[in-house]
Amino acid sequence: MLFDMHVVREFELTLLACAERGEVSGPVHTCLGQEGVPAAVLRHLRDGDQVIGNHRSHHHFLVQALAHAIGDTWDPLSDDLPPAAADLLTSAFAEILGLATGVNQGMGGSMHLRHSEVGFMGSSAIVGGGIPIAAGLAFADSLRDTGGCAVCFIGDGAVNQGTFHETANLAGVLRLPLLIVVENNGYAEATRPEEASAVLPLASQGLAHGFRAASIKGGDQAALYRTAQDFVAAIREGAGPAIIEVQTYRHRDHVGGVPGSAAGYRTPAEEAAWLELDPMSSLPRTLLGQGLLTDEEEQRISAAAAALIARALDAVPRSTGVTPQLDARALLRGPTASIGHAALDPAAEHEDSGGRTEWTFKNAIAEGIARALHRSEDVVFLGEEVAKPGGLLWQAGNLDEKLVGSRIVNMPISEASFVGMSCGAAMAGLRPIVELMYGSFALIAADQLFNHIGMIRALYGNTAQAPVIVRAKVPIGRGYGPQHGLNPAGLFASFPGWRVFAPADPRDYLGTLNAALECDDPVLFVEFTSLYDEVFELSERDFSSCLPLEGARVLREGGDVSIFTYGVGVSWARAAAEELAADGCEAEIVDLRALDMLSTDWAALESSLARTGHGVFVDPAARSQSIAPRIIAELVGRTRHPRMSYIACADVQPVTPALERQAIVVPADIVDAVRNLLKAH
Repeated sequence: MLFDMHVVREFELTLLACAERGEVSGPVHTCLGQEGVPAAVLRHLRDGDQVIGNHRSHHHFLVQALAHAIGDTWDPLSDDLPPAAADLLTSAFAEILGLATGVNQGMGGSMHLRHSEVGFMGSSAIVGGGIPIAAGLAFADSLRDTGGCAVCFIGDGAVNQGTFHETANLAGVLRLPLLIVVENNGYAEATRPEEASAVLPLASQGLAHGFRAASIKGGDQAALYRTAQDFVAAIREGAGPAIIEVQTYRHRDHVGGVPGSAAGYRTPAEEAAWLELDPMSSLPRTLLGQGLLTDEEEQRISAAAAALIARALDAVPRSTGVTPQLDARALLRGPTASIGHAALDPAAEHEDSGGRTEWTFKNAIAEGIARALHRSEDVVFLGEEVAKPGGLLWQAGNLDEKLVGSRIVNMPISEASFVGMSCGAAMAGLRPIVELMYGSFALIAADQLFNHIGMIRALYGNTAQAPVIVRAKVPIGRGYGPQHGLNPAGLFASFPGWRVFAPADPRDYLGTLNAALECDDPVLFVEFTSLYDEVFELSERDFSSCLPLEGARVLREGGDVSIFTYGVGVSWARAAAEELAADGCEAEIVDLRALDMLSTDWAALESSLARTGHGVFVDPAARSQSIAPRIIAELVGRTRHPRMSYIACADVQPVTPALERQAIVVPADIVDAVRNLLKAH
């Protein structure tokens, strides 16, 4: 423990010197004074256990890395340092200095460290953002019965985040093997816990969610070591989650190297008092007093740590410069070329593939999910009411009771926690299918969806993936009102990392779902409930094929105007095309399929425009949330072709039937939009 703490202290002092020389880009949150917390906790972990950190996580990363590079039998007083230890520290320095030789190619920097090989799965710069991810890692351990334990480090400010309480409840309900360690350093930036938390000590808030809980006084390394040992052992035996609050202190300001007193929110006297409790002083003092350590031995340990840090920094290849420019797709997309193996040609829908049977759209979705669950033990289905009467699988007669509670799991009404849990589970190798009951509810889980799941590749230099599949219903025309009626396609398409689909028929849905389960990117499926009861003929091949995750479909050929759309808009466009044809106007219908900007089939859209000369985008979304303006702007930039317009639904979806009918696009609106465009040009 003492060696670990000396390494961390020397690392950060050296890092601050680098920052003063201008070698570090971005903020540096030091943990000077808090080194003893991970040193006492993480040595109780074993191979397969996993750690999640926060924006102030140098010490978590370094101690976990050292625990793997240097075994428990290693003696800093007599044994040579393993080369792997110096290599890990070198890569940590390089990462924070923004160099391509960093552990994450310099892409993560100080706040986004990750090294899965040593069990450090990542640090999140969003306060409280890592808690549900850690729960997902623990969920994967529980499902696989590995006996593993996930540890999440948070600060005192994170206890006031909704993700803490939502995830603590979820972890308590599922009895997850999760340890949350609260490093209460006295200040959430400059705000004391007494000012921000109604219930103290902070660990007691875990009791309300069924956690074992302990609060450790500052400087008591022995108590922290024993408590962590006891809690981790109990977690492995199935006792459920636990929380440890450690009273500690950061000697410097929230960011950088000056003391907090220089920033004006605490006093030099307070800082001096906490220096007496600094584990770098209190632990040697205890060991010296008990005759377990001599002054000479302490000096040798300190010198060994300093030599290791100097050696590690000297090995950083400064001449390589900053990380070279990377292709944006490389940071936001996994390879998919080998996934899709069925044609996009609509004519393939009518091929004889061993007989066809009738399916409603909704039952076909349920069948596809049920088959995915039986094909792979890694697939899990999470959401509210998913294993209850009324849930999708139950309604279709596909609910496998043997999987209920293990891989078909009902979630509390706490979208942020179970969406975030799906992120951690996906990072651990599971394939979560998550049901958001309605698209509007994505807003409740926005941080986990957009700051975490969609950003995982970019955060950690493409060393991590979170292949989460999210299903979201859109009840257009069903009287659900504005708080349930959001079409989230535009929302998800506005944030990087997500593949977005709104299939217009079950064949496309099933082929895309099967491909998504083989893809390492997160995928959103928008489901229009007005299509659920429509009946389609499907073959056995439709349930097993993978369709490409990129590429549009020309559903109807025409020479006068291109109608671009997706989802339920395809039905509207078909009806409008029939009416236009009666007047001698031939409309070409193009189903975009992939709706995010990186996956949009621009070649297909440009080709259609070249044939027809005019384009109308029909978006079954609120006008202010439509993807049409950005699609049209891109097409104008690519083709210099201004003959385009779009229509979308009203911004608010009223409950009153008469007003709701006015708010929704109908085929007559498309016909008028086409005629107006042709008249104008």
